[in-house]
Amino acid sequence: MAAKFEATTLLRTDAAEGTTLAVTLASSDGRTRTLTLTPDLAIALAGVLADYGATGGSPHLQATRRPRSYAIGTGRYENVVLLRFEDEAPYALPAQAAVDLAKALMDQSETIARRPIATLQ
Repeated sequence: MAAKFEATTLLRTDAAEGTTLAVTLASSDGRTRTLTLTPDLAIALAGVLADYGATGGSPHLQATRRPRSYAIGTGRYENVVLLRFEDEAPYALPAQAAVDLAKALMDQSETIARRPIATLQ
């Protein structure tokens, strides 16, 4: 396994081959590493980095939430689909938004199911 690299400086960003972004980082001792990111990965990483930055580097950062439970139901007095994670207040979705969410979840699930299992090297 490669030694840990602790980046302290963003040196450069460039459009790389095709539709990727090359990001070059440097450590405090001058070593550099270049990451090449796809657009989808860049979007995901941007969200994680924004959340991390908003916490001020708190060690209690939980970048990706994985609920232990969820519930789906319908509104009693409104024609909405209710989606609740754990014990939080439910989200009320209009019927078409719930259909769109279901399709997006199926599409992403199928994409992930076709991916090879990621391994750390």
